[in-house]
Amino acid sequence: MRLGIDIGGTKIEGALVTDKGLIIKKLRYKTESNKGRRKILKNLLYVIKSLDSDKVKKIGLSIAGIITKGKLVFSPNLKSLEGLNMSLLLEKKLAKKVLQENDANCFAVAEHMFGATKGYKNAVGLIIGTGIGGGIIKNDVLFKGKKGEAGEFGHTVFINSERFENLCSGPAIVKRYKSKGGKITNPNPKKIFSSKETIAKEIVKETHVYLAKGLSEIMKLHKPEIIVLGGGLSNLSIYRRLIVEVKKHTQMNFRIVKNKLGDSSGVIGAAMLR
Repeated sequence: MRLGIDIGGTKIEGALVTDKGLIIKKLRYKTESNKGRRKILKNLLYVIKSLDSDKVKKIGLSIAGIITKGKLVFSPNLKSLEGLNMSLLLEKKLAKKVLQENDANCFAVAEHMFGATKGYKNAVGLIIGTGIGGGIIKNDVLFKGKKGEAGEFGHTVFINSERFENLCSGPAIVKRYKSKGGKITNPNPKKIFSSKETIAKEIVKETHVYLAKGLSEIMKLHKPEIIVLGGGLSNLSIYRRLIVEVKKHTQMNFRIVKNKLGDSSGVIGAAMLR
């Protein structure tokens, strides 16, 4: 039995997971990130202890942010945890081995072991939500690079001197829509992608073009056999048009697919860390 914990800006999710990726018991609890570091850690420990953590020897953490040399160096939704080495902190409190990775790496691991990219030796998992993050699988192993930042595609400048996530993340799509004078009330990507409004259609077309250029660059760099998408944008009807656009930029054979594990990818991937 393994224990995986997914720490996000609004919720902490924990799960007891079998070696085959089956969730036996799961708990979601509020993060309360606005109340500071001490409160987040208190809530995290509550989740861990509520899940019969005495039965496991090792705990895996999935954290939304950039982790370098063990420390959380950047997390827009968990600012008070920046600078902390969560593994070391929890190991001292729990007397157990604690492993950690960012959420995109855990997503890639989970989908590779039990989801959409199972059976492929080389894959990329890309989460497109409030930001953009990726995880890279090379020869069946999570590839992190020298500083552990290999999959941080969102911060890479791909198109028009702009960072990838400044064009294709959820907030970026809404920002571009508003800047063109769109009239949808309280717009979000789902509303924009389903709208028949002319401006919305323009934004959707642009987003497919930007995504395709970004994905084709990822393919050139890492040559994955398959790319699996996660996050809010992955639930929209983007795949057919996206594949057509990507083919304009690469001659490589590729597959772009939706994730299979949904919101559970974080805890499953965390539980499988080693």
